[in-house]
Amino acid sequence: MKFSYKFLIATLLILSVMIFANVLALKHYGGMYFSEYLVDFKKQMAEIDSSFLDSILQNKKLDPQILQEYADIQKDLWKISTSLERFSENPYISNSSLIDSLQKSWLPSSTIEQVIGTNALQSFFGNITNFVSLDSSKPEWKFIVRTLVSMAYFNLVLIGSILLLSYLWVVYTFRPVRSIVDNLSNIVYKKEYKNIVYYKKDEFFPLMEAINNLNKSLSLQEKIRSDFLSDLSHEIKTPITAVKCYLEGIEDGIIETTPKNMKMLYGEIERLIKITNSIMEYEKEESRNFWDIFVEKIDFCELVEFVSDEYTTLLARNEQKIISYVPWQYSISVDKDKLTQLLHNVFSNFNKYAGKSTILTVKAYNKANKHIITFTDNWKWVGKEELPFIKEKFYKVEKSRNKNKDSWIGIWLSVIEKIVTLHGGEFHIDSEPKKGFTITIELPR
Repeated sequence: MKFSYKFLIATLLILSVMIFANVLALKHYGGMYFSEYLVDFKKQMAEIDSSFLDSILQNKKLDPQILQEYADIQKDLWKISTSLERFSENPYISNSSLIDSLQKSWLPSSTIEQVIGTNALQSFFGNITNFVSLDSSKPEWKFIVRTLVSMAYFNLVLIGSILLLSYLWVVYTFRPVRSIVDNLSNIVYKKEYKNIVYYKKDEFFPLMEAINNLNKSLSLQEKIRSDFLSDLSHEIKTPITAVKCYLEGIEDGIIETTPKNMKMLYGEIERLIKITNSIMEYEKEESRNFWDIFVEKIDFCELVEFVSDEYTTLLARNEQKIISYVPWQYSISVDKDKLTQLLHNVFSNFNKYAGKSTILTVKAYNKANKHIITFTDNWKWVGKEELPFIKEKFYKVEKSRNKNKDSWIGIWLSVIEKIVTLHGGEFHIDSEPKKGFTITIELPR
């Protein structure tokens, strides 16, 4: 269940509990203090004289018939006193019994209810409306104050309990935040990239997925960086060591400066330059203005033929072929320079890394509102497990598949992806055992 729903249900539950608990508490304390109220009232009744009764009767504006009964009522006051005394000894006697007893003493029901009330809740709510005007010495005032004070203490305890339970519930509900903080701390300070196991489909789930993806990406970047530095140090160290050995041998007179040895020295230096250039090429692309493009309509078929012709000699050495199935006069709106650079990246790396007797197929067609361009070769050198990572900067394919020691596959694929993204397109890579390696580019029409 989502946290928003939990919070709403918890709020409704807390309100219901507080209302229900306060009603029960009011009934309990009202009933408890009502008996004390009657005892106090009985004591006050002892001070009642004829003038007090006169004021009651005058306030009620009784008719002449009732006034005639006044004398009889005075005679029966001792009966009222007896009834109240009996009630004070048993304050929980039923209301009907008390009223019947008083009515038998010829006291009108309206006067009975006005003087003592019939139950705790009616007395409480009946007097609280004019509580400020009540005399603090009156039993009604003491009754209301006692009830309110008890209710206040009760609510303090109730609110404290609810706050404690709410705190424990919030701590339990927000446990994932602690996991997130710990995980991010491990990333920052310990360079540990561990996934967070979380199965609840609540508001924290997308955040957990994002952090797990971040861990996966950072772990991959760390691996690529480590492998890159390891491979780079090895690749650079090898030609430097070879050059050093040759120079030391020449200096000691062990190795002669023959054309063969000089060619070997030149080859090692050339290899070192290639490694450096491959890195600098990507950094040069990174430093360019990303949004600096000029879109124009071009003939893609003509451009493919023009760029592929530049590789005719290089392809012939490896018995390679580039076959174009692009329709004649196939027009697309792109930055011509950047698309030319993209084709050079594809053709150059096909020539370098695909191996001998391989074929690169170029296709282009329309699908809905997109231009679909595919490059497919028949060299099975990228496994499914490596496809998600080969676009990463400086990623190097598995050594058993990569025969060229100087190639970081991620460099040229990263450049291609950047060009495609710049045009608002999409870039996909796929590799199947019987279909080879395929690059699919989708550009808007």
